[in-house]
Amino acid sequence: MSKLKFISKNIKYNAVSQVLTFLINFALLPFMVFHVGKEVYGVYILVVTFTGYMGLMDFGVGGTTIKYVAEFAPKGDNKKVNDIISASFSFFMIIGILAAALLFMLSFCFDRIFKIDVYNMTIARHLFLIAAASSLFIWPGRTFDYALQGFQRYDRFAVNNIIFTVLTGISAYFIFTNNMGIVCFLAVSSIFSILKCISAYLIVNKSILKEHIKFPYFHKETFKMIFDFSFYLFLSSLATILIFNVDNIIVGAFVTVAAVTLYNAGLNLQQGFRMINALIEGPLFPAYVEMESKGELERQRAILFKGTKYKAFVFIPFVLITIIFAKPFIKCWMGDIFLAGVVPAQILIAFWLFNSILDIGAGMLTAKGYVKTIFKIVFINAVANLGLSLILVRYFGIIGVALGTTIPMVFISFPLFIWQILKTFKITFAEYFNSSIKDSLVVFAVAGVLAFIIRRALPVDRLWLVVFEMGAAYVITMFAAYTWLLSENEQSEIRSMIKF
Repeated sequence: MSKLKFISKNIKYNAVSQVLTFLINFALLPFMVFHVGKEVYGVYILVVTFTGYMGLMDFGVGGTTIKYVAEFAPKGDNKKVNDIISASFSFFMIIGILAAALLFMLSFCFDRIFKIDVYNMTIARHLFLIAAASSLFIWPGRTFDYALQGFQRYDRFAVNNIIFTVLTGISAYFIFTNNMGIVCFLAVSSIFSILKCISAYLIVNKSILKEHIKFPYFHKETFKMIFDFSFYLFLSSLATILIFNVDNIIVGAFVTVAAVTLYNAGLNLQQGFRMINALIEGPLFPAYVEMESKGELERQRAILFKGTKYKAFVFIPFVLITIIFAKPFIKCWMGDIFLAGVVPAQILIAFWLFNSILDIGAGMLTAKGYVKTIFKIVFINAVANLGLSLILVRYFGIIGVALGTTIPMVFISFPLFIWQILKTFKITFAEYFNSSIKDSLVVFAVAGVLAFIIRRALPVDRLWLVVFEMGAAYVITMFAAYTWLLSENEQSEIRSMIKF
């Protein structure tokens, strides 16, 4: 199996798993609200949100585990792989205890922070206690999910996720139709999460690594290696949170709280593109690390050129179509009162026209260990974002905040990443452009023109019709581009990648 086909197989498994999870959660939301009420569901969301924020306590060790497992496994160095997994497991065991302690304390003081009906206080306390207890097992259990990704076994990783996600969805139906309540649901879903971790452990320990995990394991050199890499991953994550999450605070402080809701229409669309991008980039990272560990510079260059070309080929037309259809989409999705959020949405989405071009190279830079350089770029971007947003919001409102987010992405982050990619791989911009982007420019033009014509010629007022027109514009563009712009070898390669 070619490396490109292997990578595409992992992307497909990851996509199926994530999309199925999204659809089940999407269906569960109104079902759960209907059965438990808005306030009880709101309490549940608060507990889940607090648990999610504690994900920052990962400190980048999860991504580092993926990197070093992917680096040492292809060399057959099972000792180092075992050392990394054992150290990560021991670290996450400590984090699990800390998270459990924090959630346990929140179970007794949450009512001082949030206004909760006295009748729901017991429910809230029980939810926090369940989350605290499950943290003791789920945090260390994540080690084996990261290990599976490092081993590039996305087939087993995806199947494991799918099985327990489906079981959670089925259990939700029986729990709520039998009036067993939100506490029972969180308890059962937590049990399934723990079982998923145990399943991942059995797959890693018995089927792949075939060595016992050492615990406790606090080897000084191993932890130094982990934290030398993970520290800058963690800092980059914090800077990214600043870039994307501070906007709501600025809008609420300088415009109105109601404007935050308008702004989030565009922010949610932008987050959708981030999710799609993550589906693609996740399985690519351990593949990059493997190539780096083997010193395969020429193969890295080939993947850089071809991966960037294929990603831009399929991703940018979708971005352009969404920008053009943003107004009818938001109007039909959220209503006329959200039309003020159309332009900010278009601006926020626009930076993906540039970001999708550099993501393949940026992922390779991370695999090569340029995490400090990446953090510097992201940090400069974050500072510029904050400064510009604070200045422009005074003159342009929510449009100014969107510009404050997008301008640094396009004029700071993009050129700095491109410069580092060219320098690292010792290639010129002309080589990069001609090999990765030039041939797709016609595809981008076709997508934009076709979307504009369809939108103008066939105006619709139903969300499903808008989505249908967007899909039609995309499918026609991809079919035309595949038929007339790709070589026979490229067509054959794409057909090979599409097949499971």
